[in-house]
Amino acid sequence: MLRRNRKGLSLLEVILSIAILGGSLAAIGQLVRLGVRNAINTQIRNDANLLADAKMAELSAGIIELQSSGPRPIEENTSWVYQVDMLDSGQLGLLLVKMTVSQTDVDEDPVEVIVHRFLPDPDYDPLAVEEVE
Repeated sequence: MLRRNRKGLSLLEVILSIAILGGSLAAIGQLVRLGVRNAINTQIRNDANLLADAKMAELSAGIIELQSSGPRPIEENTSWVYQVDMLDSGQLGLLLVKMTVSQTDVDEDPVEVIVHRFLPDPDYDPLAVEEVE
């Protein structure tokens, strides 16, 4: 038997290694794209949460009147709108406020954040006693 001394790689080995490298790069590229897309979505949701909390704080402080309203633009960021809904909380002196913040300039997958909070009812007078007949 003759034994040949190999000093390099065969053409088949080179082609196979390039194919494995190409497949790996394609998979890594998809993972990077997915990671970037999720990071952008997370940033958008974070912005929506901050805007909802800020508007709810304005309601609590009395800067915005405590009443139900249709969609209104957010002055700080015009690509978002907020809506306030006053709901019955079932507790005397408390209102359940529903704040909805949503995007206006997105065609697909718009982000919407809903925050609920109990706030004191400004019309409630604890000293007023209902007369019982």
